[in-house]
Amino acid sequence: MESYYFILGRENKISQTELQCVLASFDFYFEEITPRSSSEAKSEVGCKSISILSDQVLEIKLVASRDQVKNLIDILGGTVKIYQKIASSNEKIESLLSGENKSSKIIFGLSNYSGAKLDTFRMALSAKKAAKKSIRIINGKEDDKLSSAQSFQYKMDIDNVEYGVFETGIGKLIAVQNINEWTRHDYGKPKSDAKSGMLPPKLARMMVNLAIGQAGIKNNESGIMNENHNSAFGIHNSCLVVDPFCGSGNVLIEAISIGCEVVGSDLSEKAVSDSKANLEWFLDCHSRPDRESTNSLVDSRLRGNDIVVADATKFDFSTIDQDFVIATEPFLGQPRNSKLRIEEEKEVKEDTKRLYLDFLKNLQSAGSKLQTIAIVFPLFELANGKKLSIFDHCVDFIRDIGYTLIYPPMEYGREYQIVKRQIVILKLSADS
Repeated sequence: MESYYFILGRENKISQTELQCVLASFDFYFEEITPRSSSEAKSEVGCKSISILSDQVLEIKLVASRDQVKNLIDILGGTVKIYQKIASSNEKIESLLSGENKSSKIIFGLSNYSGAKLDTFRMALSAKKAAKKSIRIINGKEDDKLSSAQSFQYKMDIDNVEYGVFETGIGKLIAVQNINEWTRHDYGKPKSDAKSGMLPPKLARMMVNLAIGQAGIKNNESGIMNENHNSAFGIHNSCLVVDPFCGSGNVLIEAISIGCEVVGSDLSEKAVSDSKANLEWFLDCHSRPDRESTNSLVDSRLRGNDIVVADATKFDFSTIDQDFVIATEPFLGQPRNSKLRIEEEKEVKEDTKRLYLDFLKNLQSAGSKLQTIAIVFPLFELANGKKLSIFDHCVDFIRDIGYTLIYPPMEYGREYQIVKRQIVILKLSADS
């Protein structure tokens, strides 16, 4: 049983919730880690716990192999680095680096997540001198940390050595997000439509994982691989993800990335055409000689190319012939370059609210086949300094028609954004 440090991305609350869902779906379980001080926060997971060292850092003791934990980086959208704990906090970094079994020249870096002020570059130089090896030191671009871009570029988790300094110990980097792959997902697609809004790929991945995790769907562990930081398209081979507002297909791409089958629809013919083009591009980019042909992948993952023009407020979801989860972002309104004025608020609220309630009411037709819903609600910045949460104006009706809120809404968005997102996870009660 080993301890690992998970470094979360900017939206740490969503990232933490995603991580818990994914670990549970692999049947990894948690052993309680005793806090070093009474000030250390803890988050309950069933009858066990995770140590929250900061908003960005979780320490988790897992019953899982190192490779299993390492490969999680290809599944998670919100975790940017994973370290394996290799020493208590009083262990000297010099002795750890001296013990590294590297025959050729290596690159070495230190990242400080301890909360204390440390001169990581000087510490690294001291360790290099003591190790008496051929070592090149790189300094962090993010204060006293190596950025995920640096860690990935220099292959610090594969060919070189990066240590993380934490409040409870020292960790060795074993996995980092593939920033090149995420950049392709974000900017490499042939089709996009900024006017209708674009769900960020990492958020789309997190929403898929949240929906699957809350549905209790287990992963096919043997399908995970980490060859050149790429997924094997075989992790969730029994799960169907449905996006009734598919737009340019980001949710569908992220679901396929972790092995799910998908069904997509949109009221816009252009959106459906864009989704199909983007999925073909994605599968073509990821086809390899040792895999099936792209056409076979399309057939197996798209259930006969089930991306259709349909109105989500009227579509008969009972026609879907297996259990499924929903991950979706409905239309958030026209793009805005200014905050919502008081005279606009009522119309925007009523129009947006009607779309969401009509959709959720219609979705009841799915019955027991509907496992979980991960859905984005818009959160508008108002000119008077307040915020308009469409979810807050829908929640009573949502509960009245039989939905249960699994988590409090999780906010996603940068400070400057006029329309932010609230991520909501719902389940339909059995008697609805």
